[in-house]
Amino acid sequence: MFFVRQQSNKCGLHAIQNLFKSAAIKDEDLHQACTTIHQETGDRMTNHESYGGDWSVAAVLKVLYVRGYVIKRAVKSGTTREWCGETIENMMTQSNFRGFIIHLPQNHHFTCIRPEEVNGERHLYYVDSQSTGPIRISPRLATRRCLAAAYAWEPFLVQGPEMDFVEAEQFPISEQFTNSVYEGLGDGSERAKFRPTAEFLREWEDLSSRTNTQPKQRELSENTNTKEVYHYIQTDK
Repeated sequence: MFFVRQQSNKCGLHAIQNLFKSAAIKDEDLHQACTTIHQETGDRMTNHESYGGDWSVAAVLKVLYVRGYVIKRAVKSGTTREWCGETIENMMTQSNFRGFIIHLPQNHHFTCIRPEEVNGERHLYYVDSQSTGPIRISPRLATRRCLAAAYAWEPFLVQGPEMDFVEAEQFPISEQFTNSVYEGLGDGSERAKFRPTAEFLREWEDLSSRTNTQPKQRELSENTNTKEVYHYIQTDK
């Protein structure tokens, strides 16, 4: 089953790749989406991507929109959270249903929900690039998670044709990391101490200093994106 693990701050990219089960969309495509948003709105590039990825919601959705995919907000937020449009059960019967891009605003993380054919039956899978792989989820539970304020999943329905398959580049994971993080098991030995390189520390310090000079700008931009940059997202009444 197709699965891409997260590298750096590229959860937005990996959510797209895991949604379509293809690595056809690359880093440079998201960078181009940020450029397009800047040209169309005047919003600064740094509000939509940063060192190592960290793409905005608008950039993640824009890269799909420019490829002809229909994007619809699945949950309407207000005093209460309401599901918009058809049920997930009905969507799963449609050939153009690709799934949902899920934004988790509390930690600015992206995941996805996609349909998958298994033994001749179509099931729904929740895919988080920080986990061990796709997890089967029922349409009812997925809907509850999207509507529950405690989870605050922000789902964006994606409709359109299947994407051409491109194999994803897989990066090796050390056995110790796999055991301790993914399996929850350790070998009982003391963990080796890790010290970043001087070059990495210099780049990190530079990035942190530039970020801290304008701590509210990204948050303001995200709110602006929701109202203005989402003009290409369809919302069912």
